[in-house]
Amino acid sequence: MPDNPNKDEIDGQFLNTIFYGPPGTGKTYIVSEIAAEICGKERSDYAELVKQGHIAFITFHQSYSYEDFVEGIRPIIDNDKGAVKYEIRQGIFRQMCNRAEKDPTNEYVLIIDEINRANISKVFGELITLLEPDKRLSAENRSEGTEIKVVLPYSGGDPFGVPSNLYLIGTMNTADRSIALLDTALRRRFEFVEMMPKPELLSGKVVRNQDGTDTGINLVTLLTALNRRIEYLYDRDHTIGHAFFWDVDSLGKLDAVFRFKVIPLLQEYFYEDWAKIAVALNEPQQGGGFLKIDSIEPPVSTWRQDVGYEAKSSYRVNPRPFPVEAYQRLAGNGGHPAVAETQQDAG
Repeated sequence: MPDNPNKDEIDGQFLNTIFYGPPGTGKTYIVSEIAAEICGKERSDYAELVKQGHIAFITFHQSYSYEDFVEGIRPIIDNDKGAVKYEIRQGIFRQMCNRAEKDPTNEYVLIIDEINRANISKVFGELITLLEPDKRLSAENRSEGTEIKVVLPYSGGDPFGVPSNLYLIGTMNTADRSIALLDTALRRRFEFVEMMPKPELLSGKVVRNQDGTDTGINLVTLLTALNRRIEYLYDRDHTIGHAFFWDVDSLGKLDAVFRFKVIPLLQEYFYEDWAKIAVALNEPQQGGGFLKIDSIEPPVSTWRQDVGYEAKSSYRVNPRPFPVEAYQRLAGNGGHPAVAETQQDAG
């Protein structure tokens, strides 16, 4: 990946930030770089910072809970006695808070990948208020009387707060959920940085044939045209990120990206509506590019309800290597214009 393309947007890093955008825009890569910079190091030091406990990385999912994130009761099996006992275990958030509070001179970062996939209200609970900068534990907030502590439901007794040297950085895939659908309390307490596809970052990359010659495929115009079509047919949140193409330098690698990344995403986006997928790929109605398209003739029988059926199209991903012409056509320099509305739905 290149130097951080959002560098100007993150100077003066906020305590709570979410980087959001379509898949393949380099969100996970960039937040690891930002986390290292917050700790005063380079991205090359990221692994060591994780090892030292200054950075932690977790991924939210649908079943992720408050007990996983903050604290909860977990069963412990005593194999010798054959009995089960229960103890309170701290989740990653409380662990990071403890580290940061004990070491106020250094910065700590908790990265939450796919933050929009969990039930935020359920995971954060009453702690959502403690995330606000003016509610954090600090000498300044303490003197102003805005510092807030709560008593946690499981451990109880000891007041708990979130230190000011703990940064929360989340990533969010807008193809999974729009910002508008996020928990309102979360939206108020996080700053959002949009990360959209940047085809221009692919400028200068050459896609070569097996014999080393240049195919003439321009990745910038190819991705730009593809995303223009997707945005027309769906929306900008479901476009394709430049990171998918970052290592492409041969026709074989480009084929793999389209076959195993791009087309499966289009299948997901358009709910297996292959006619729209064909439009998104600027596929001719006879196929032969990215898709194999066959005609299915209407059934013939003596049943009255069978009368009037029309022929339909059967779609398959082309099992043969995608031809150079398919990419050129999609980019807009191979026959069909790259404007989505000019292509008619097939079948």
